[in-house]
Amino acid sequence: MNPRIFPVMIFILLTVMAVPLVLRLRNSTAPEPVTLKTLDLGADRVIRITVALNSQQTLSLHYHVDINGKTVVDHAFFGTLPRTAPPPDFVTYTAEDGDLIGLAQAVKPDRIIILHDFASGDSWPQRIVTYEDVDTRKSYPYYEEEGPIMARGDALYERLILNHPDTPLELLRTMASRPLAMPESK
Repeated sequence: MNPRIFPVMIFILLTVMAVPLVLRLRNSTAPEPVTLKTLDLGADRVIRITVALNSQQTLSLHYHVDINGKTVVDHAFFGTLPRTAPPPDFVTYTAEDGDLIGLAQAVKPDRIIILHDFASGDSWPQRIVTYEDVDTRKSYPYYEEEGPIMARGDALYERLILNHPDTPLELLRTMASRPLAMPESK
């Protein structure tokens, strides 16, 4: 064996062993999501909006629904913003005695981006996570496909607009990266 190849092999071996450790350390030191807004909807119902830096170096927005201090929807993705964007403001629409809530950005108040039914627990655009494998040692996450997500969103949206016939509302249907609207400069 060529003596020059030995240091190269040692370097490659150390690199292969070090990369998983570096990635684990990087993931463990990732900042926790920061709460941007807490929307108090009354009757001990709260929707919290959180933000975290994602791998594309933009901000991922998530919503959490709390009832009586207990989280019933946790960390549901609903949009992205550039890193330098100001925190968004939201407007709420209610229906069915406050059990059905629709949220829109204040800069686009006619575009519904989040829906939640406190009576049934249905929430949109939350992806439902199930597990394909029943073997408890191997839990493979299976995320709901876009079709059922949109069907759930459409059903909630139809119920919301019945209570707001004079308000021209639309449902933000794109599910890919869902970039939110930026406020217009003044």
